[in-house]
Amino acid sequence: MINLTHHVKSKMSQRGIHKNLLEIVLIHGVIKKDKVILNRKRCDKFLKNLDKHQKKVKRLGNKLHIDRLTLSRSIFLKIRDKGGITLVIMGEVVITTYNTNIKLKKKRRYKGQK
Repeated sequence: MINLTHHVKSKMSQRGIHKNLLEIVLIHGVIKKDKVILNRKRCDKFLKNLDKHQKKVKRLGNKLHIDRLTLSRSIFLKIRDKGGITLVIMGEVVITTYNTNIKLKKKRRYKGQK
């Protein structure tokens, strides 16, 4: 069971990150110091494995299992579209969350008038 701070709840709503995305990141993410990271490359790897598994399950015809696979596939696609998700954790409390591949704007230098 993880606890969410008020800060992380507000950041989740601002950045379009739902609780089910957090659970997937906690399960499948890589731990680096105080962060749990699920980036685009790992999502691609899991999507490839899900597609292989889904082909096998479709041959068997298990409807419930197919539904769960499609749900988890859609969650991985959402994470991949965001460029990955990073969680900052202290103990059992999630402090903040953000999209992993954030492109920062470069500051333009003022060159003066010509």
